[in-house]
Amino acid sequence: MKSITAVSAALIAAVSFMGTSDAANAGCRSCGPVAPVYKYRTVNKVSHMTQYRDVRRTNYVHKTRHIYNVTRVRPIVQVHTVTRVHHHSVPVIHNVSVSSVQRLPTQYVHSNSVRNVYHGCGC
Repeated sequence: MKSITAVSAALIAAVSFMGTSDAANAGCRSCGPVAPVYKYRTVNKVSHMTQYRDVRRTNYVHKTRHIYNVTRVRPIVQVHTVTRVHHHSVPVIHNVSVSSVQRLPTQYVHSNSVRNVYHGCGC
């Protein structure tokens, strides 16, 4: 992009220098007012705007040629749309009856007691 701009600027400068010598010779022979020259260029700007002010004054035989440099700025707005998807978990309850039999290990319960037995006389 920069190289294209540089080449076009060089061509414009070359044409303007070649045009000044022809206009100097033809300015003396022409009668009446000099028609204004309009130059248009289109500049695509994305985020920063740079303005240039070029003033060129050329006087031939006390006649003034106005050069209007019109810069068209085309603003380019790049819109990036982000779609955010919010996932919400909502429980849906279905009752399902499930029956199963589990075998547990045998549990032994031990108990003991003491009994006193007396032999002999009961006194």
